Amino acid sequence: MDNTRTQGERIWRRRSLWALFVLVPLALFEISYGSLKELIRGNDLFARDIEAGQPARFGGSAWQLVSLKTPEGIKKNRLPAGSVPLIARFLVEVGNPDLQNLWLGCSIKLVDSRGRLWSQTSVPGMPYPADGIMSCSSAIFSGAESGARMVIEANFLVPQDVAADLRVTLGVGSERPYYLRFARSG
Repeated sequence: MDNTRTQGERIWRRRSLWALFVLVPLALFEISYGSLKELIRGNDLFARDIEAGQPARFGGSAWQLVSLKTPEGIKKNRLPAGSVPLIARFLVEVGNPDLQNLWLGCSIKLVDSRGRLWSQTSVPGMPYPADGIMSCSSAIFSGAESGARMVIEANFLVPQDVAADLRVTLGVGSERPYYLRFARSG
């Protein structure tokens, strides 16, 4: 009788060990699912390429990259050696006016052909934007109505040797993990 009991224990012990191969990965997946979901929703992962000068529907509005250029009248002696200031300018026609939800986490960046990213920054000696030109953050809280047109700018300071290779990217919270990557004109 003791022998069958020992045999039964061995069978259940073996089954339990095999069950661990299934249950441990499932438990890890369950524990990390929320974090993985947030990681995907919080990052720009999948690019949608947009032709130069073409508008793209994104975050409930139509975005068009107007220019990426070096500003006029900036004092070069105030910049770090080997750097170039750039301004990305968008023309945006608001579709859905709920910008506070649709554009939350708005992120305009520059990317080179090697995948390196440059975020917006304040640039010493950069001229102030003209009246009516906004940043992505200020546009979110502008109270713009559907059909309103606005100009959005972002300032960058990049190494001189990569300036000609850069493309503008745009990500907003309501569209993540997708983002727009605009081709350079000319």
